[in-house]
Amino acid sequence: MSKVLEISSEVFDKIPDLIIISGKFEIGFPDTNEIQSYLKESWDSLTKEVKTHGHSSHPLIAQWRKALQEAKVSVKKFPPSIQALAKRTQRFDAPFNINPIVDTYNAISMDLVLPGGAYDIEKIDGGLQLRVSTGGESFSPIGKSDDYPTVLGEIVYADDVAIITRQFLWQQADKGKITESTRSMVFVFELLTGMGQEVLDNAVNAIEDRFSSLLDGDVTDLHIHKQYPRV
Repeated sequence: MSKVLEISSEVFDKIPDLIIISGKFEIGFPDTNEIQSYLKESWDSLTKEVKTHGHSSHPLIAQWRKALQEAKVSVKKFPPSIQALAKRTQRFDAPFNINPIVDTYNAISMDLVLPGGAYDIEKIDGGLQLRVSTGGESFSPIGKSDDYPTVLGEIVYADDVAIITRQFLWQQADKGKITESTRSMVFVFELLTGMGQEVLDNAVNAIEDRFSSLLDGDVTDLHIHKQYPRV
């Protein structure tokens, strides 16, 4: 992969306040016990937040919903990925497990109450892009073989060959999927300038600290993408 992430100007035209934190990480030896402890801690914290605010009206989630609505995205059909995690806390008593790497970034996402995800670098062709779809681009979600073409104007993560996730991190393809055998990944966490400098600083610190301590490595090429020079 030539670059960590490129964001098209059209994306900022749709969501001017967008901030993306991206970076690379080489996975060492995941501390599975500590990962499970942090996952449970983050789940419990988000559960309390949802009980207080609701899964769609939490202050940070509500800001995402408003930004998407202003970008003409149906939040009923395509809710922000953190809202889906928040909603799960109302239906289940304990967090779900996928694998240590995914569990780690899901835990960070729940801890920060921000959308977050990652892709296996070895499965990415060329550069990772966040761009606006031209519509009708082929996409098959994880575990499905049928084609669900993109809609004109939706915001997608893609490499030089294919769409990897639709509507930001709403739905992922098999391509780029993190597995237990993943050794190198690129991560993304999404926020908005209106959330403030403290939220951004806390996110950067949590990302660097948690990935390093739980997955046994160092964050590299960390970059904060935004249209404006200051939050």
